Amino acid sequence: MKPEITDMKSPGEFLKFDVFGSSGALRPDPVFIIGMHRSGTSALGGALEALGLTVGKAAMPPDAEGGNPKGFYENLALMQFHDRFLKFIHSEWQHPEPVGRKRFRGFKACLFRRELLKLLKDEFGQDRPLIKDPRMCRLMPLWIPLIRKHFPRASFILPVRHPVEVASSLRKRDGFTLDHGLKLWVVHVLESERTTRGLSRQFTTYNQLMRSPIETVRQLANNLGLPTDAIAAAVARQIDTKLRHHSELPWPAGQPHEELTLSIHQTLASGAAPNQEMLDRLRQEYYSRMGWDC
Repeated sequence: MKPEITDMKSPGEFLKFDVFGSSGALRPDPVFIIGMHRSGTSALGGALEALGLTVGKAAMPPDAEGGNPKGFYENLALMQFHDRFLKFIHSEWQHPEPVGRKRFRGFKACLFRRELLKLLKDEFGQDRPLIKDPRMCRLMPLWIPLIRKHFPRASFILPVRHPVEVASSLRKRDGFTLDHGLKLWVVHVLESERTTRGLSRQFTTYNQLMRSPIETVRQLANNLGLPTDAIAAAVARQIDTKLRHHSELPWPAGQPHEELTLSIHQTLASGAAPNQEMLDRLRQEYYSRMGWDC
């Protein structure tokens, strides 16, 4: 499966109002990796950063015990900003529920956006940003007005990993139950897909990255306009297939929603731009089962 790039023309359900001033020195073409925890986003981010992107001044340090010995390739200030917003709306990164759209409206949300714009200027300046934090899967509506105004050439990469692999990895790292991890996976992948409609985006999978890392990174880099002459060296430094765990796991016995969850994964990892109508139906059914608003 080759990474598919889409540039959808129909607008998403985004907030549209102007709360920002001049974009200053910010570049209009940041690269966003919008993916669930434990889905290879750090390995991919490390390879792409080596091709000319930057995670900003406040780079998060590696954490061997936390499962990222080569680094997270995330901006610590951005992660802390997202955590402050989640706390403001009485949520946390590990809460599986989707964030209601009303949480992104109002005066307080405008203030958070102003703070975010200043943070981006301080952290990235004139460099081309690589922006990655799994929290953004649930928080993209906070970003959308800023992206529409200041980043007209923003690109998005949406990596997808099998839900059972992700849930098993979260159980080992964070002690989550498999049920909790599977719910987190569903909400993160569905919300990241829904809220990036209408933007330039590419889909790829964890299997691709592990099985064909050079080809996968080269395809993504070409679509992002990044140089490709150093890809082999970047992949060799940043992507270690020996670090892969929890691969090709069967559905856990006794866990509910198998058919529905696997249908979501199959639709996202099908090898083509995802079927949005199908994903809308799957999301509505899953959220209805959970008692969540769609």
